[in-house]
Amino acid sequence: MTIIDPTFHEAVYDDVVEATVVLGDFIAGAARRTAEEVGFGYVLEAAAPNTYADLVSAVQESMRTGRALPISPENSDDIIYGSPRINADLRFWHDVNHVRRDLDFGLVDELELSLWHLSELEHAGHPPGSLVWRLLHADLTGQVYVQAFAQRFPGDQRRFVRGCVSGVFEHGLLRELRRDGQP
Repeated sequence: MTIIDPTFHEAVYDDVVEATVVLGDFIAGAARRTAEEVGFGYVLEAAAPNTYADLVSAVQESMRTGRALPISPENSDDIIYGSPRINADLRFWHDVNHVRRDLDFGLVDELELSLWHLSELEHAGHPPGSLVWRLLHADLTGQVYVQAFAQRFPGDQRRFVRGCVSGVFEHGLLRELRRDGQP
């Protein structure tokens, strides 16, 4: 019988926590740079755009006026990145780049945008396979896979991401798909 040293799980957890902080700092910086490039920031608002056409209109309006882009606070209970603010930063960075890259909300475009985000992370020094990279991959690319297979978002985003990075990505994905959206 194999006995796993209990400190192993603590070390893995510590690594995930540290990688989460590093990724959160990267995302906050990406959102800050995006705001500087486009000339506007964001505001959390329940009535944020939820279709691609509405997002394009809202981004164009923000570019014209400099007013903050409404970003939805919905589904931010299970935070991955250490704070709800980082989740909002990621949504802002993601939403603005949907429009800047002319990528709609279809699965193929969502996958392309997730790969672009990962390439930005790689340019910042976090190579594929690093824990920081795997966290963002599980969050963004993993969501696309869950949408493709189950036509839904992960039931518990934090559990899903941690499940994908604590072992083999596909095993975490399969566990989520078998949950059928149950928390």
